Amino acid sequence: MRVARALVHMLACLALAAPSVSWAANEGTQGFDGRWNVTLTCPPHNDDDDGAKGYVHRFPAEVRDGMLRGTHGTEGEPSFHLLTGNIAPDGSAALRLEGIINNPAYAVNNAQRGKPYSYRVRANFEGTSGTGQRVGKRKCDFSFRRA
Repeated sequence: MRVARALVHMLACLALAAPSVSWAANEGTQGFDGRWNVTLTCPPHNDDDDGAKGYVHRFPAEVRDGMLRGTHGTEGEPSFHLLTGNIAPDGSAALRLEGIINNPAYAVNNAQRGKPYSYRVRANFEGTSGTGQRVGKRKCDFSFRRA
């Protein structure tokens, strides 16, 4: 009986001393919550097999509970982009862009209008701004500014 009481007392002391993990995690992810302005810049792609033209797209995004969601254009139509992903409490982000080709002259390998595509984006957020880069064949940069 005495050992059981000592064990209960020790567990109670440990529980009081442990930090509140769920509170700390929520506080970190909510630091980026709110409206953001996204600028996607893809310079001309001068590869041996194509000469895709460069472009710049600006669109809004929103972050809720650390999850970013931004859209450009009309869903399901050519020139549509959907940018989604999680932002970690330290500001690192693994994002994904899904889109639909509008003009083949701006697409790698002159992909035809209406063709869906997707790629990963590595990004970092700090305070009221962030930057990101497309992962893959074509170089594209992202900038994020809190609205």
